[in-house]
Amino acid sequence: MASTTVPKRRRRIRWQTIALISVLILITLCVAGVFIARRILVGTTDGTAGVITQVVTVEQGDLTETVQVNGILEPRDRASVTFTSGVRVRELLVHEGDVVSAGQVLARLDTRDRELKVASAIAGLDEAQRALDKLQDGPTKVALAQAAAAVASARADIAAADSEVRPVDVAIARTRRDDTRQRLTDLQAGLAPDDLKAAEKQMLAAQDTLRQSQDAMEHTRDSASQAKTSAQQNLERSVKDLVHTQRAYSDAYWDWDYVQRTGRDPRNTVTDPNTGAATHTKLDDYQIELFKRTFEDATDALTVAEKGIQNLRDAYDQACKDEISQVAAAQRQVDATGRDIEDAQRTLNIARTKGVAAAILDAQKNLADAEKVYTDLVNNPQRPAQRAAREAALLEAIANEEKLKAGPDPVDLSRARTALERARADVATAEADLNDAELRAPITGTVVDSTLKAGTLTGSSDAISIADMSGFLIRGQVTEQNVALLSVGQAVQVSVDAVPDGTFRGKLTRVSELPDNQGQSDPNAAPGSSGSAFGGVYPIEITFSADDKRLRVGMATTATIEILSIPHTLIIPLQAVEDGPDGPSVRRTTGVAGSDGQPTGDLVPVTLGATSGDRVQVLSGLAPGDQLILPQITFDTAPEMAP
Repeated sequence: MASTTVPKRRRRIRWQTIALISVLILITLCVAGVFIARRILVGTTDGTAGVITQVVTVEQGDLTETVQVNGILEPRDRASVTFTSGVRVRELLVHEGDVVSAGQVLARLDTRDRELKVASAIAGLDEAQRALDKLQDGPTKVALAQAAAAVASARADIAAADSEVRPVDVAIARTRRDDTRQRLTDLQAGLAPDDLKAAEKQMLAAQDTLRQSQDAMEHTRDSASQAKTSAQQNLERSVKDLVHTQRAYSDAYWDWDYVQRTGRDPRNTVTDPNTGAATHTKLDDYQIELFKRTFEDATDALTVAEKGIQNLRDAYDQACKDEISQVAAAQRQVDATGRDIEDAQRTLNIARTKGVAAAILDAQKNLADAEKVYTDLVNNPQRPAQRAAREAALLEAIANEEKLKAGPDPVDLSRARTALERARADVATAEADLNDAELRAPITGTVVDSTLKAGTLTGSSDAISIADMSGFLIRGQVTEQNVALLSVGQAVQVSVDAVPDGTFRGKLTRVSELPDNQGQSDPNAAPGSSGSAFGGVYPIEITFSADDKRLRVGMATTATIEILSIPHTLIIPLQAVEDGPDGPSVRRTTGVAGSDGQPTGDLVPVTLGATSGDRVQVLSGLAPGDQLILPQITFDTAPEMAP
């Protein structure tokens, strides 16, 4: 990095200028001394001008040029992260000195409220999506059918209202009114009320039902017991059959076992006439197959018998359960019928205690209702208003049906889409807030400072600072004359003042396109002027890695950047070049001295290349070892005084 302050850079420039002037003065003095010495040694006596001729040799070597930048060591990268101000830190996961990786969680906030907000936002998003889908899908068949039914119903109401009152309706209403009036007259004359008669009928019906339930229970008990007895008898017969089947299986098993072991008939024997000994008959293959089939048939029969026994046992168990459940169900029916009798008895008691007065009141109410119905049929002043209401209902039903058929309203769709986007934004905001509850490392490095504390509210200055100490960064500046010669990726040699015995290899990682605002300025410029004696300076950055434990952040450094490197090329002093008729030329010696004793030379055109300081590259026209004559330096000499 270059000097970190402008005054320091200016002092360095002044000293460089003073040194340059000193060198020029020294060279001038040396040249003058040579002239004087030559004059003393080979001086002229005719009062003519003195001449010094210099001859140089064309050399082959390396043409290099470097730029040096001063700076200090900084971490390769650094970052500072923090929560928003005024939030509570739940836990702090790192401390100063810890090494962290990029993306590692450093601290967390209390996230319960934020998680609830995320869940609520997701629920709102689902609801908005369903609402939009419902609009886009259009009306269902059920909704269309309901709308059509509403239209048909409204039209039917209007058609019914449009028709005149039928004489039969008037006659029915008149008959109902007269019957109700006669019923009131009968009650007032002392006849029993209708509810008392109904209660007595209900009581008789309940008693009949109880008798029927009791008879049904006896029938159920008998039939269930008979079914259980039948199942038991079948099971016993099957058990007896199983015994016979088992015996047959045992005989077949042992016969087949004997046949397999001996190959002889287990039941038939023959007697030897000579010895009188009895032996079992030898069996052929067919007879052996018969014994085998007998055993297999006995095995199948036993399996069938055992399964039959199991089925009959299950049937018997089921018959027992059915007897219990059916009898219990019949008993419950009897109990329910008994409760119905109790209810009928209570109703009868209430009807008997209600009295004629209450029945007369009910009859009077029924008479008033019947007279109102008769009056509405004969002369109803509200009929026009009712017709208008029915017509309005028909128009509303038709409008609803047409709206459903036309599909969703564009305005409703726009609102639904807006609501969906708003819900998505709410979800994104809630999730972002939840993600912000975790503080993550933006880079890999070492925690160098942390002011966060678990359980406390964050302040505006609280943060966790991380530095990448795997390498170092050097910031510097170069002049406008050198910036064009630099490019990212160039190799850099770094020397550290505190480590004088070593150099480090780095790389140029940044060359700014813009000059630094605090560039080199003319110290003699007028205040407020934009003049610059030295031009602008451009920031650059250099990185390097080193395992040297002596290196520390803040150490002063000098970075050397090689901007020109041409190996094994012809090099001559820039002073030797002059303008010739064919372009750049030099004077090459001929090897013959002139009349004045000075070397002579021919003007040779040359092709020049790169320039470094006072030396220039020669691409063609010369060869290594050629002698060149530099431009002569002349000076006037005074005539010598006679002794």
